[in-house]
Amino acid sequence: MNTRKSILNRLELAYAPLTGYEFAIQKKDSMIELAMEKASLYVIGQRPVITFENVIPDPSEYALNFEIHQKGNPNILKGKLPLIQKCVDSKPNDTIAIAVNFLNKQEPQNEFPIGNLHGFSLAKQLENKKREFLIWFSPEKLLQNWWKNQIDCEIEGDFKSFLNYKVHYVGKATKQSILKRLTGHNTFQDILSIENPITYKDLPKHEITLLCFEFEDNLELRTFGDNVDIKEMTATLMGENFPKQETIFLDAEKALINAIKPDYNKELFKSYPKSKDGLFKDNYNYISYSIADPITLIYSEGEIKGSLNYFGGDRIIIKDNKEVSLIKEK
Repeated sequence: MNTRKSILNRLELAYAPLTGYEFAIQKKDSMIELAMEKASLYVIGQRPVITFENVIPDPSEYALNFEIHQKGNPNILKGKLPLIQKCVDSKPNDTIAIAVNFLNKQEPQNEFPIGNLHGFSLAKQLENKKREFLIWFSPEKLLQNWWKNQIDCEIEGDFKSFLNYKVHYVGKATKQSILKRLTGHNTFQDILSIENPITYKDLPKHEITLLCFEFEDNLELRTFGDNVDIKEMTATLMGENFPKQETIFLDAEKALINAIKPDYNKELFKSYPKSKDGLFKDNYNYISYSIADPITLIYSEGEIKGSLNYFGGDRIIIKDNKEVSLIKEK
């Protein structure tokens, strides 16, 4: 038996999807910069506008009731968010204020329930009428925080139907942070300027969405043959032969572009898996890439579905440095 090696790579969102509008406001936020510290791969996609609707406080449970709507999507999500959240260290006796951000500021709403919100924030009421910011939510950020169990929240409905993204571009940022990479990024600006809205009269800045990925896991499996080199086995067990994260990111970018062929990518890596800076030289017998979030990347020839299940979701696989294919989840 010959030595064989495989590597299973799981990409996950380093932060919630950000619209072009949210990116412009949040790109200098140190907390987002920290959250994206390990992210080096990004997708620029597009989906119909998502908003909070029928938002109304529930004094009896000290919670915020809301719905999440998406234009063109017949599904509606119903949610309840307790105003006291352990993740921001708020206490039962704290007074929590709610600040809302309307999608259309020309139509003020002064009474609950309110709607057409692209986001809202929670803040702790302090003395002298001051407030301490706690956390903010867009619909996608709330959903991501919920499915990752980072917040206490109840959601009812087909939430996956809100997480479909038409892919325009796949890129990498291995030499600098994604936020810095995309500040002034020509292709990002082109997409915002050129792409037509999915829904008539909506602004692309509220539809074009940035998805930033890090690796949840890079699991390497090896079986050693009868004539194994003891030094090679020892080095492998010590992790000395494991590829650098940058190399895996570079390979993942090529795999995604090769599979999706986004309209705005000039280089489609038609010779992949052959490359000078990816995993080709590592001679893996099996490489796979999957997405560890319940999102779907849509492209002209099909779609790639992610999954919270470790062995679920669609997978891009590469066999023996030659054959590239997309395996759909059964």
